Amino acid sequence: MNKYYQLALVLLPFSCNTEKNTKNSNDKNINFSYSIDTVMIDAGDEFLFLNMNLYFSSYSADEGLLYNLNPESARMEVIDLESHSLDRLVQYDLDGPNRVKELAITGIKKSDTGDLFFQDYYTLSRLDSSGTKTATYRFTNDFLNGDELALNEEIDGMGQIGSDGAYFASFYDNYQEKGGIRGVAQIHLGDSSLRLFPLDFWGDLDKYEVNMDHGDGRAISAPEFKFLLVDGADFIVSTSAKNELWHYNAELDSIIHKEYTSEFTKNVKPGNYPKTTNNQEEFEQVVKQKSDEVIFGFLVKDENSGLFYRYSRERDNSKNNYAYVLTIFDENLNQLHEEKLGEEVSIPNEHMPGGKPFVHRGMLYSFLNIEDELAFVRLQTRFSDDQDTN
Repeated sequence: MNKYYQLALVLLPFSCNTEKNTKNSNDKNINFSYSIDTVMIDAGDEFLFLNMNLYFSSYSADEGLLYNLNPESARMEVIDLESHSLDRLVQYDLDGPNRVKELAITGIKKSDTGDLFFQDYYTLSRLDSSGTKTATYRFTNDFLNGDELALNEEIDGMGQIGSDGAYFASFYDNYQEKGGIRGVAQIHLGDSSLRLFPLDFWGDLDKYEVNMDHGDGRAISAPEFKFLLVDGADFIVSTSAKNELWHYNAELDSIIHKEYTSEFTKNVKPGNYPKTTNNQEEFEQVVKQKSDEVIFGFLVKDENSGLFYRYSRERDNSKNNYAYVLTIFDENLNQLHEEKLGEEVSIPNEHMPGGKPFVHRGMLYSFLNIEDELAFVRLQTRFSDDQDTN
């Protein structure tokens, strides 16, 4: 069955010029427009794994393919984004010398080299294009060389790998302390060397956390999100609560703190909601209040243009109840343009606008589940200096 079509009932395709909304750090006038639509993926008779909102997926810019893993069965779904269809299924091993799972899979990455990485809580497995395991990395002092983790410190297995497959980076923390994040751990996969970058980016973000104590030793919380993007030997840290980031520039061997200003949203989450709740219903209501305040989403890189994109969102009185904002940064992470999307536009994902987006052929893709079938909201940008449009 053919499931490729543009879903006008969800999002109306449109294009608009928005020069008056230009936010340009270089003080140039930019002529900017965008179009948006929705496409379905034809999976034939297969039921794709959508339970985790494509968390266990990796986009390959070189191939134009999206790799989506079911972490329990280790079945990989390979999606062709040119034909908008399921290309093939690959079954990876859960046992034996090429097994991809030890405790629990925490992420995957398809690199430009053709290698596929499977992340676990304390290990990282590297498989070549034939599915043969070529290396296993362990996040421990006895395996790594270079910097050493202190007592009770560990590297979070839910890290990120650059597209070139050269570096893995993740947050490291003291697991005996609540919110004990120390900074970023970077592992060079060529020689298994570790560098630790102490970084106090988490700071006062505990004040935005919502907590509920069941009274029987069980407690739940809704903290802010922390993001890490690996870009070659560089990495970028940001959070959902503040319009800022920390960029490690390997060429300068320095961490640069950048703060930005938005015309359309607050720059810091106000935190005007209760921080403790007494029952599940109250907890869910307060978390909704929390997610109605400004949220800054993932930073995503276009591997072809070198530009970076980010969605943000804040509740307002518009037709769909939220202001959705697209911010574009240049290759040096200077804010190039900021665009408040039209009132008819709704970027999917309840708590994080865009979810886990990626850029394919210049279009920003965001996951959308339509009656348990895979779809994407696609946003394509077009902009140029005024002198180029005359």
